[in-house]
Amino acid sequence: MTSGGRSQKRICSLILVPAFFLAMGLAAFSVLSSGEGKIKIYFYSSETNINNFKSLKMAFDRYLAKFGPYEFQPFSNRDIFEKQIKGKANCLLLLSSWHYRHIYKKYDLIPVFTGMRNGKKYQRKILVSGEKAPDMETAKPGLIASASNLQYTLSVLKGMLKKYAAHPFRVLTVPKDIDALMSVGFGMAKLAFASENAFQELKGVNPRLCGKMKILSEGEKTLLLIVARPQGFEESGLKALNIIKNMAQNPDGRKRIRMLGLDGWADLDASDQSRLEG
Repeated sequence: MTSGGRSQKRICSLILVPAFFLAMGLAAFSVLSSGEGKIKIYFYSSETNINNFKSLKMAFDRYLAKFGPYEFQPFSNRDIFEKQIKGKANCLLLLSSWHYRHIYKKYDLIPVFTGMRNGKKYQRKILVSGEKAPDMETAKPGLIASASNLQYTLSVLKGMLKKYAAHPFRVLTVPKDIDALMSVGFGMAKLAFASENAFQELKGVNPRLCGKMKILSEGEKTLLLIVARPQGFEESGLKALNIIKNMAQNPDGRKRIRMLGLDGWADLDASDQSRLEG
């Protein structure tokens, strides 16, 4: 081969090699920007009324972007959430333990860990009235304030008040459990459906108001928010689980999980899983 031929070959190599890597980079960018290859974290909780999904999504996406191609997608509607997760394997789910119990068989879900609040992974719902409790025997319990969705609220109320399960409960949806309790305290509702944790918080902030309230009924203890994965979840996605699990270990992560009403995550033992799926 002549020196001129060798020079031309060298020039072609110098052009083709960078071009190849540029093409590969553009292809990878195209995949990521289109959403393919991302591990999505889907969130829907029947127990909380999130009133600013845009802020929640932006906060979590900003945090997750530090670690790789992850996306947080919150939902306000149960049906849309379930349609979105159907048939998907490369995703993680954040959902209430009540919701998980109802769908885990249908969607082949495996629970991984649960939320914690004040060092506890269980919570209890309570029904609270003002100083003068409504006469339940009249089948007119009055307006019930709740931050949970209607389906969950009615389901748990019927379990708490089996004797009055046929009552036509009227529910006022409010942003937070604290708001449900305050609604009773200030006479806007007859009853409040809220968590025991919220009642203790209000007692610390306004003990006088809490002193005028009565706990009429208590629900069973249930696990807090569940992190679950589909059966076909790829091992390459295990990093995403660790990212979520370790959120409480740094200030930015703690801020995000507080938006979900939590302060950490805990593993599930055999007893927890039995109660969760029982």
